[in-house]
Amino acid sequence: MKLTQEKLSEAVGIGVQHLSKIENGKAPLSLTCLVALANALQTTTDFLLMDNVEAATPHLLNEAKELFDDCTPAELYVLLQTAAKLKESIRHKGLRT
Repeated sequence: MKLTQEKLSEAVGIGVQHLSKIENGKAPLSLTCLVALANALQTTTDFLLMDNVEAATPHLLNEAKELFDDCTPAELYVLLQTAAKLKESIRHKGLRT
């Protein structure tokens, strides 16, 4: 999902500057705003509050599925081959967490 700050702040009912401050940790986030953000982003508050990738794995897999859902077979083939090589490179360079 691609949203501009303007569209997201409008959907949440806050100003763009306030949203920017929330994103940068310079403004507090109310529970009401957190729920509105999760709804606007079509995700859960749990996902927004996760601070490590391992806990986010189910959500990341869902995002990957959504990304691939409308691909042609040729696109899927190229993406899977690319992902396999990228995974190999990440593991080879020790970037795995």
